[in-house]
Amino acid sequence: MHQSNQAINPPNSVATQFSDSHFVSYQKSFHQSAAMAAAQMIRFQYTRNAKNEFRRECLEHLRASLSGSEKA
Repeated sequence: MHQSNQAINPPNSVATQFSDSHFVSYQKSFHQSAAMAAAQMIRFQYTRNAKNEFRRECLEHLRASLSGSEKA
């Protein structure tokens, strides 16, 4: 019986379980959800500084979701 000790590597064209596009899609979804949550919290804040902080957080997450989509 013939036995081979060579390791078999899949070709580069074979898709892996967690590809980069899946990760980018997850990141985009995460940042969009976080932006929405921050936007909804703005109206519940009393001070102008607190409202501005949530606006800033919302914009940061929106920018992050857009920058992640460029890689896909």
